[in-house]
Amino acid sequence: MGNTFNVAAQNISSGTSKDLQSRVSESEAADIIPADRRTTWTPGLNAVGGIPIRTVVYRTLAPRGGTGDDTAAIQHALDTCPAGQVVKLSPGTFRIEGQGLRFRSPDCTLRGSGTGALGTGEGGTRLIKADRDSNVNFAVLYVGNSASHFSSSINLAADAVKGTNSVVLASAPRVVAGEIVLIDEVTDDDPRVWWGPEHDSPGGGSRRWFSRQDRSLTQMMEVTAVDGNTVTFSTPFHITFKAAYAAQMSRYQEPVLHRVGVEDLYVYGGMGGDGHGNISVNLCAYCWVKGVESHWSVGSSIGFYGTFRSVLRDSYVHETPDPNPGGAGYLVALNSGASDNLIENNVMWSGNKDIVVRATGGGNVIAYNYMDDAYGGGYPNMPEAGLNAGHYTTPHMELLEGNYSHNYKGDSFWGNSIYITVFRNHLSGLRAARPPLNAYKVNDYPYMDFGARAAVDIQAHSDNTNLVGNVLGFSGQQLLSYRSPSYSDSQKSWSYEELSGFTDGIVNMWRIGSQQAGGWTWEPKTYETQLRDGNWDWVTRSQRWHGIGGAVGSGTPRPIPNSLYLTAKPDFFGSNPWPWVDPATGAVTALPAKACLEQGKMPTCMMGK
Repeated sequence: MGNTFNVAAQNISSGTSKDLQSRVSESEAADIIPADRRTTWTPGLNAVGGIPIRTVVYRTLAPRGGTGDDTAAIQHALDTCPAGQVVKLSPGTFRIEGQGLRFRSPDCTLRGSGTGALGTGEGGTRLIKADRDSNVNFAVLYVGNSASHFSSSINLAADAVKGTNSVVLASAPRVVAGEIVLIDEVTDDDPRVWWGPEHDSPGGGSRRWFSRQDRSLTQMMEVTAVDGNTVTFSTPFHITFKAAYAAQMSRYQEPVLHRVGVEDLYVYGGMGGDGHGNISVNLCAYCWVKGVESHWSVGSSIGFYGTFRSVLRDSYVHETPDPNPGGAGYLVALNSGASDNLIENNVMWSGNKDIVVRATGGGNVIAYNYMDDAYGGGYPNMPEAGLNAGHYTTPHMELLEGNYSHNYKGDSFWGNSIYITVFRNHLSGLRAARPPLNAYKVNDYPYMDFGARAAVDIQAHSDNTNLVGNVLGFSGQQLLSYRSPSYSDSQKSWSYEELSGFTDGIVNMWRIGSQQAGGWTWEPKTYETQLRDGNWDWVTRSQRWHGIGGAVGSGTPRPIPNSLYLTAKPDFFGSNPWPWVDPATGAVTALPAKACLEQGKMPTCMMGK
């Protein structure tokens, strides 16, 4: 637990900018977003030089073939893997059974020989859950230990103030430099936090799903120094934790795994529901999942539970046999205090929700991903959440930059998200309906975007969102109509914004204030906390400036930075223009993850071109 990352001892590849720098100047961000509404985003391994390129192969394994179970052979290699080395899997199909693989050796990489043909893994390294029909309880691969058990907690003697990186505790802690800890507070009475009417009352079970009991405001932090009762950390506090709300620092009971990688695999068929799926990464720091195709799982297909400065990148995450609410059909998940992670250059396609962000700790960056075709198995005529930073209270200070999605959903069903920054994304307002979804029907309900079609849908209590430099809708967009003997619907007109109530048949660029939890109602003052500046929309065909809660024209036009976390064009853009979203004209160029999927390739297909 006291290990530190030695950059000099590793070859590195960030997958982002060539100079491996990721911090944007404070002055650039300050000009467009007030300081109290943002943080410093230095996500993932960018802060320490990038993902290590490990070249020493400890063991190379081939599949047994036939109906043989490959679990034990891979498990033994993972258990005995020396630090800094690789367990290499050759091409072929590896059958995983029982309780799945448990990867708990630090400083080791599990690397396949490529993902093979897109959609099947043929020709690459395939990890499949071979007993999924008879064993529905386990994922294919678990990385790390439980993020829900703690050995001790100490109260804060004073507030942990946003932007600082040290705290004074009520008594001397038994922590050491390099240790990962959790800061949290009781949020039952914190006015920044809204639990929502679907939750149990304080002390109830739903209030500990992704946090400690009743403590939804969280942040994972890395200790750099201890001096008496004062602890200093490698990252700043992204939000203020208040001693008046019993803020505490807690030590994890189990070891935090460090510097573990999963690379270049096709993974299929994981089961178990929420918390399981295909790849479940738990209590891991400076870890990564890279170049993976994750397909057809029940449970978050790739989940990061209690991870710190970890990375999911260059991966294709898609499809589920259960595309319904409840956790079985979510594609990517950040949960349980996860802080300062990077989710970059991935495809997330055809799940119930493309991503969920639940009780996270801030500083996370979700950037340059292609997210589309989120739907419900029983309601294909209503688009589900694409780009999102919610689905459990209280994610905060997260950055969503440069993505393509059919919508941004400020989801507040299980509580609110606060201080989310939505920057330079293209939010089309219409799902792609890629085959086979274009032919999908349920009781003659077609796969078409009739229910609450909008580019941006910020639900009630998702306060203090910053929406800057986005493009909403698209040139040539059209209203939809459908008629059959048993179901008909048609859209009547376009509207720039809907801020005070429900109107049938209207397609909005902005929809702000609806509340689903507890039965559909409307909170007409929700828009007053939203910062909307420099966004282009294809209804008015203009770039508009609202400031915070203001009418059109209330904001002050000003320069929009290229990025809020990068200083140079990412390598995966190749020769394509960056930034790819131009909010001054509404023009968009190629997003690599989207363009690569359309060519039947993994998201890195433009790298080096």
